[in-house]
Amino acid sequence: MIMLAAQKFAVWCLLATDIHFLAAAIQTCETAWFDEADVTGEGDSELLKDLTRMHVARICSDPVDMEARTVSGIKSQHTRNTFHIYSASEGLLCLNSEQEQRQCEDFKVKFTCTGHFCSECQTRWFDHDDPTGNGDYELLSDLLNMYPGGICPQPIAVEAQTVSGQPASNTSHTFLNYDATYGFSCVNADQEGGICDDYRVRFTCPEEFCEVSEECRTLWLNGDDPSGEGDVESIPQLLKTFPGQVCRNPIRIEAQTPSGIATSQTGDTFMAYDVAFGLACINEHQEDKQCEDYQVILTCPSDFCQSCRTQWFNLDNPSGKGDYETVVRLQMLHPTLVCSQPVAIEAMTVSGNPAHRTGDIFQIYDASRGFACVNAEQPGGRQCQDYKVRFTCPLAFCSAATD
Repeated sequence: MIMLAAQKFAVWCLLATDIHFLAAAIQTCETAWFDEADVTGEGDSELLKDLTRMHVARICSDPVDMEARTVSGIKSQHTRNTFHIYSASEGLLCLNSEQEQRQCEDFKVKFTCTGHFCSECQTRWFDHDDPTGNGDYELLSDLLNMYPGGICPQPIAVEAQTVSGQPASNTSHTFLNYDATYGFSCVNADQEGGICDDYRVRFTCPEEFCEVSEECRTLWLNGDDPSGEGDVESIPQLLKTFPGQVCRNPIRIEAQTPSGIATSQTGDTFMAYDVAFGLACINEHQEDKQCEDYQVILTCPSDFCQSCRTQWFNLDNPSGKGDYETVVRLQMLHPTLVCSQPVAIEAMTVSGNPAHRTGDIFQIYDASRGFACVNAEQPGGRQCQDYKVRFTCPLAFCSAATD
């Protein structure tokens, strides 16, 4: 009898361990903050049914947790408000009539989701910072600059874990930010009796971000300079200045100075910097300086590249310093197969993964120079993948080839 009881206890311990492991392994992710209703005469309403209707596909239908703060950042539990509804399954409802001597605060809410919602269109893990300074900052704005094309500009969720694989929610740390709009930050000074762990993050993107399997990049385009009112590189003007070399509906835009300095490092303020308009830097909007001179490169839908495409080329592999598929070298080896002035370039791994999905950093990736991925420039000491490239040429190049 004693032996049987001991065996049952041992089995129960194993089951309990498995259950605990499975619970810890459940993947969760944090949405953006939502603030749809202002405080009215009745109160503040941030109900899940209303939010999911207004933000289709940006909130899961069955959240497992909810957090609420005032729009100024005060946690809901630190306010004096009483809530009529406060749950992950329903959202938040604060009624003025139920408060003592004060009205409801203006609240924002975010939800914790799980399962398919988090993993349907997911990026790779990113670990840009560590806690050796003020803390660990894995900010979306920084990661977008470092990994152009590797993250959607408006994620619907973010997941964070330590580099050893422990979910952020299972640690004892307090996070300054942990949401899809901002990213993640853990400040050492906010922790009790220690510093933050080293964290990594990955994002969940809208489905259409993953549906783009092929895309192509233009030349670097510089149609204006800041000598007048400022530097304006608008899509309509670029279409006129560079006929046949600019798509009308770009997917992404990147800008830098002709010497290669990124926009995030110039200190300039931009009136516009998006695919709908292009780039606009106005001199009078800057503090005690004029705008830098900028050039832009556009990422276009795959149909922009289909008019006059070359074959795929794979001259190099990353076994040495990296993978170099440059225009100069390709033209030397295949003078009749590559035009002298390509208008677009595509790159993907030899296994068929588009370059913008790999997370590698590219030293060169434009139609005028070609492609270069340098091993020494990759985060985490990893090696570049093996890439192949093809080019889009002016229509006259394909016409001459058929004559």
